[in-house]
Parts: sequence; structure tokens; C-alpha cells
Amino acid sequence: MQRCTAFTQMYYCGMLSLYREFSGNDVVKTLLSFEEAEFLFVVADTPEKSVSDDPYAEDKTHIQLMSLPGVALKLLPEGELITGDVAVRYPQLFQTVAGKTLWDPREISELEPFRVFHARGSHHYHERSKEHYVDIWEILPDVADAAMEQLLARIDVPVELDSAFGPLVLDRCTNTFEGRAEEPGVDISIVYEGEELLLAESTNLKRKFEAPLTVINKVLSSELLDEAQRFAAAKALRAANRWRHDVALSEGNSVPAPELTASDVYAKLTPVAVEVPQRGNLSVEFDDGYLFGGHPVTVKIRRNGTPASLELDA
Repeated sequence: MQRCTAFTQMYYCGMLSLYREFSGNDVVKTLLSFEEAEFLFVVADTPEKSVSDDPYAEDKTHIQLMSLPGVALKLLPEGELITGDVAVRYPQLFQTVAGKTLWDPREISELEPFRVFHARGSHHYHERSKEHYVDIWEILPDVADAAMEQLLARIDVPVELDSAFGPLVLDRCTNTFEGRAEEPGVDISIVYEGEELLLAESTNLKRKFEAPLTVINKVLSSELLDEAQRFAAAKALRAANRWRHDVALSEGNSVPAPELTASDVYAKLTPVAVEVPQRGNLSVEFDDGYLFGGHPVTVKIRRNGTPASLELDA
């Protein structure tokens, strides 16, 4: 495939390869039907090519419209710098052949998080949701932009929340504040559900996350985790007994396996993570001790600490 080599970085010449190879595809034709724009953008995460076994799937090939979590956008030549939740869309190949399924973003997999990229494509603005999104047609050579570089420097400063268990640091790829509660022995996280770009210099962080921090500081405890574990053991007992013969066979034990009690299930479960949204019930995730073949066990907890429901994909 021809490449541009006159720059310090490698760039693809012309349209992304999927546009050229699948020019008659409806998704491709739709993406290319909009008014052309040139822009700079920054994303928080990038896709990877992957292949999985899918022995029962029919052979098929199609193009999917995918989206990356953008954090900054600037329309050229003189557009404003837009920050926050910006969707950066691109085509991806989805192909199943002889029991193997391929997800291939092609050139888009070569992008890097938190680096300014220059592109040609189209720009859209949703009036009702006030959201910006762009479609990438072609990656262009770098152009210098002081405002974007200054923003990257500000983004590079870690954003932290102070909790009773220590600092929670923002992971921009997942939009969660993450930390560790060593005494209960679980990972803890707060999910950020807003669209505003969070920066370390922000003056209202404590107020913005007051509600989930209160849950972590006042509600999260070893006693709460134990209560959630007992709740999970009681609610998952029937499913555990359905699984017990298959688990025994996979572990090389004799069958029929003895019937389990709630105490047996409780002993197998281990709390590993607590996730607190900005509103609504928090989640306590348990390692299943291979009771359900490695499937996670999740208990939803009301913000007052009372178990509400069990989620078990088994």
C-alpha cells in the first residue's frame, strides 16, 4: 500500500483503504456523502485489530460505523477549540470466513491516544444533544497548533479526587476515577457520566463528585461487602447447584457433585471491585471462585448500603 514518506511520521495517502476497497458499500457511501471539512482532533483511546473463533457463524463481510472517544476538536482553518465529549467516527471491516471473525479498523489502529491528528472528513453537530462528531476520511500530515498543544499539556496533569481510602485518579480511556481500598481489599471507581472535559485545574471537582465520594467515604466498608457477599450467596445458590456437575467435570472431580449450601457459595465468592456511578445504585463485583466457570457475580447496592439485586450471567 502506497504511503506518504516525506514526513517524520508515516501517513496513508488519499482516502482510508476501506473507502477505496468498499466504495459501493452503503455505510461508505453515506459517510462520503456529507460536506467536506478539515479538522484537528484528539482521542482518548484507539481500536485494535482482532480475530476470534466463531465456528458456527456464516461467512459474511460488511462495514461497520465505529466511534472513538474524542476529547478535543478544532475545525480548520479558524474554528473554535471544542473540548469534552466528541465522537470520532470511522469505518471498520467486520468479516467472518471459515469460522474466524475479523474486526479490522485498518489505518485507524495506528492512531495514538492524546496526540493531535490532522484529518479530512466531515463534521456534524446535533442540535438537540449539543454534541459534535466527525467522520474521518483521510489522515493528513501534522500541522502546528498552539491551542491544541497547550490543551494536551493541561490534559497530561493527573486529575485526582481525595477519598477516605486514598486518591482516585481519572483514567481518561474509561472515564472513571480509579483507586484501591486496601482495608476492605477491593478496587474502587467512580464513573464520570458528564460531557465536560475534566482538568486538574478545575475548581468544582469536589462539588461535582460530592455524592459518589460520600458513598465511598461513609457507606463502603468491610461490613457492607460481607452483607453483599451473603446476599449474593443466597441469591446465586440455585444457579451454583445447576453448575456444580459441569464445574466438577472441568476440574477433574467425580460426579455427581455434592449439593452446595449458601455457606459453600459464600466461601467461594471474593469481592474484587466496587463501582459508584454519579447517581443510582453502586455495584460490587465478586470473583466467582469458578462456581460459574469464571463468570462475574455482581450485587447492586442502594446508596444507603442495602443490597438490591444480583446480576449473574450464568
